[in-house]
Amino acid sequence: RGMEIRLLILGVVALLFSACSADTLNPNSFSDVYVQDFHSDKPEECTTSDVNLSHKQAHEFFKRSKIVDRKTIHDHYEYAPCYIEGTLKYKAKSCGWKIRAGSTGSVKCDNKTWLFACDDCDDLFAKK
Repeated sequence: RGMEIRLLILGVVALLFSACSADTLNPNSFSDVYVQDFHSDKPEECTTSDVNLSHKQAHEFFKRSKIVDRKTIHDHYEYAPCYIEGTLKYKAKSCGWKIRAGSTGSVKCDNKTWLFACDDCDDLFAKK
């Protein structure tokens, strides 16, 4: 039941931001990708080793990912209860980002949020 509530909340939040996902964003223009912290809603199930990316690997995640909408994430990707977060530069602005253990992520610049999914990132999430 708790997972259903989390998915519902994620869906509502993503829906609110889905209008922003249509804006053009070029992840190849990201710079200064910096990993700041790790969070887990279920530390007994999802740990740092599930999403232990370096600054360079986090940057690579966004380069390999595609921008998707909320429905695509909901229907095709597993919601992971842990993530890393940090900052990056895009068009001279500081933006926040998150990368979840399920190979999904987001970037928020000002009031715009883009959702990402990576189908070719298994090597980045391999246990070290």
